[in-house]
Amino acid sequence: MLARHGRLGLLLLSAGLAAIAGAWWLQRSFGPGGAALPAGAVIVAGGDAGGLPRADATAEGFERLPLQQAEAWAVARHARALLVSRHGHLVSEHYGHAERDSLFDGGELGDTVLQLAAAIAQARHGMVVTPEMQADPGRLAAAIAAASGRTYPQFLSRSIWQPLNAAPAQWSRSGMRARGSDWLRVAELLLHDGRFEGTQVVPAGVVQRFAHSRSAIGAEPFADDSMYRLRGPGATRLWLSPRFDLAILCVADASESPALGADETRLPNMLVRALRDRPRSGGTSLNDLVPGH
Repeated sequence: MLARHGRLGLLLLSAGLAAIAGAWWLQRSFGPGGAALPAGAVIVAGGDAGGLPRADATAEGFERLPLQQAEAWAVARHARALLVSRHGHLVSEHYGHAERDSLFDGGELGDTVLQLAAAIAQARHGMVVTPEMQADPGRLAAAIAAASGRTYPQFLSRSIWQPLNAAPAQWSRSGMRARGSDWLRVAELLLHDGRFEGTQVVPAGVVQRFAHSRSAIGAEPFADDSMYRLRGPGATRLWLSPRFDLAILCVADASESPALGADETRLPNMLVRALRDRPRSGGTSLNDLVPGH
């Protein structure tokens, strides 16, 4: 009887291990939603997909009608996704030809995440970053792996993606793909000196050393002179306004949305002008020059 129970226990243990192995294989072979992973891509494990709480846009300082007009403008130009956050709160989320769990190529955002990971590896493992590494993403990822003893996706998962409570993403040598709301979590690090919801994820002072481009293609300059943008593939853009603690992500294909790629200032300017607390006129006011006027 005991021998029979022992054999039964071994069978159950073997079945359990087989199930775990099968789940592991499925996780490596399939991305979120059961879609097959692209060739060469691996899963970047995330946290509980919490964080980035939602808030009513009016409570975060937006005038409702101008905000709706900006959203409608982007949707009419075939934006696949438009997400807006302020003060760490998601206030607007629209999808066209995509879903909330869709993964989007990050372009320069993925490169920025790599730079953030390198800064963490420097602080924790004494990794030395050379200009040659900075110019070669593959070489930089390999250096992070060598310094940490983990693959780059594993290091990224433990050091950034899990602390951000982001959902699983995908990484390959060609770039990184993540949900729109998770790219906004990365935006929180950039806006708040490496902090996310009060936790210092990236060493303080690192973000300030990044050279952000404030130049943009458009009929007018940015309405907020603190704003800068990161470019994703096609017409995808992430705009960040440190002054207003504002992040705007618009995901779009260049072929479907040529107007979004050709004018990088109109949409963010519409959203900045929808804020109640923005200065009502640019430049120096007359009252500043002549008190009492």
